[in-house]
Amino acid sequence: MIRYLAAAVALKIFSLNSLTRSGYRRLGNRFGQKKRRQQSIDKYVERGDLLVELARKYGVLKDGAALVELGTGWIHWFGLYLALHVEGEVSLELYDVWDNRQLDALKSSFGKLAARWEKDTGITTMQHERLTSILMADSFEELYRRLNASYTIESNGSLAAYPGDSYDAIVSFHVMEHISSSFIEQSIGDMYRMLKPGGYCIHQIGIDDHLAHYDSKVSKKNYLCYSFSRRKYLFENVVQYHNVLQGADYQSFFINAGFDILEVDRELCDISGLIVHEDWSGYSREDQETTILTIVCRKLL
Repeated sequence: MIRYLAAAVALKIFSLNSLTRSGYRRLGNRFGQKKRRQQSIDKYVERGDLLVELARKYGVLKDGAALVELGTGWIHWFGLYLALHVEGEVSLELYDVWDNRQLDALKSSFGKLAARWEKDTGITTMQHERLTSILMADSFEELYRRLNASYTIESNGSLAAYPGDSYDAIVSFHVMEHISSSFIEQSIGDMYRMLKPGGYCIHQIGIDDHLAHYDSKVSKKNYLCYSFSRRKYLFENVVQYHNVLQGADYQSFFINAGFDILEVDRELCDISGLIVHEDWSGYSREDQETTILTIVCRKLL
């Protein structure tokens, strides 16, 4: 619990003002890039393969597909990984709220993917060529030209500038939990507007306690022990904001926006050792146990 509390205090301090928040991002980019160059890509590939599986299941990977990745982070992994598997040409929109791009980390991660693909006889010539294009790019601008991609930074998190009825799929992995709870419904409404009729949203959402990432001895749903107000006062921060919305909340937001929910998958944890505060009693046991929610929705024809 000590690491959990220490992380909470540190993130509160980094969230104090624009200067401390800027310092947090600079430190994260400076010291995080080396770590990201050295990290395993196993989890990235696992989640990327899930995204490709779902996209294939619903016919998203087609020639001429127009795709959007929300929250591209340091290496644009999921948007680029999906583009590598499209059967034909693709246009790719990459969106984030601040610029964390790290070309060295990106090329290191996709270089590790190239090493894997050398042993995979199922990889097509087109896929190898696209991956080579990523590895040969000397700048992000060159990378975008090579892959028919574009990159947008919108610090206020709004999707309002995107045209309506224009995209086949909008995807994100561990991004939506960081959208303000007061803004999430508007964001989902914009996603509905942006998609072509019959277009898809594919999102994986982290509902676990993000402070528990710093302390393996703490429950993955530790925040359930606290009232809404106490959790917000003690643990909510700006630099790693987590809205702690639950599975039922997200499903309601998508339905209210007009989406048809096609499938929902949950990763669960054991919360039998927790004393769940009464503020969370309105959620089902399944919601309380959910750490990761994967949801696929379709805009009605």
